[in-house]
Amino acid sequence: MRQITKDIDITIDGSRTGFRLFKLDAFSGVMLLRLLMRLEDQKPPLDARGGGPEGRRGYAPTMLDLIASLSEDELRSVMKSVFNHISVLLPAGPHPVMTGSEWGYPELEHDTPTCMKLLLEGIAWSLSGFFGGGQSRPETVPADTAP
Repeated sequence: MRQITKDIDITIDGSRTGFRLFKLDAFSGVMLLRLLMRLEDQKPPLDARGGGPEGRRGYAPTMLDLIASLSEDELRSVMKSVFNHISVLLPAGPHPVMTGSEWGYPELEHDTPTCMKLLLEGIAWSLSGFFGGGQSRPETVPADTAP
């Protein structure tokens, strides 16, 4: 059976908080892949020696490049898609971080560092099957120390 969830821990205000990531549904995943493919098409040309920007060979865009390349509307759409696929693990059970356009866990609404960590983890987890190596880390990973 495919693994479609992964639990991670993030330190918020000095205490560890658990989150459960769910892989994006097919429609959201394909939307994200299209954005990534667009970025790949826009990557800088190789220089005369075959190197990319700053002399790097085989330049491959990072997730931060992807996020930086998105328009405000695209970024908002990606964030909503990812946050709709994440639950915070509370003592009473998992609770959605976001439902539709509404915050299900309003504590994160003004917590940019935690939202950025969750966004990066959610994108990486959802796209891991396309780029290999997605199963190399343990199921529960402290996101603050993940490579």
